Amino acid sequence: MRRIFTILLITCLFVCAKANAQESKADKILGTFYLESPLSDDNAKVLFKKAKDGTYFARIVWLDKPNNADGSPRTDEKNPNPKLRSRTATEVVLVWGLKYKNDEWVDGSVYDPFSGKNFGVKMKLEKNGSDLNVRYYKGTPALGLTRTWKRQ
Repeated sequence: MRRIFTILLITCLFVCAKANAQESKADKILGTFYLESPLSDDNAKVLFKKAKDGTYFARIVWLDKPNNADGSPRTDEKNPNPKLRSRTATEVVLVWGLKYKNDEWVDGSVYDPFSGKNFGVKMKLEKNGSDLNVRYYKGTPALGLTRTWKRQ
């Protein structure tokens, strides 16, 4: 009986340690990244957080051009949902639904505020821990565009 208990305890400790290590690796995406838009001359910073459901999302926290030419704050004017067009840039969730699998964050979506369209997205953090390779795509990742976001 004692032997069975010891084996169960060791197994439990191993499984718990492995789960914690996996979660720790997944959380490496948390923090702020600087990006240049692939569709305009805008630069932005986004902050990655973990959602209650365990997926990851990123909200815009800074724009190099936060105002329109008339000085008014930029809004999400291209959003297909008319109720969201008045929100300011820092209210926009740019990335959502990312899941961590095999050293990548996959199955997410990215919003392009310049067109009002959503695209698929997957990401991989480089070994240096500061470069995040971001693959934007429509349909399949093989037919996408890759950009690098830099950790701040």
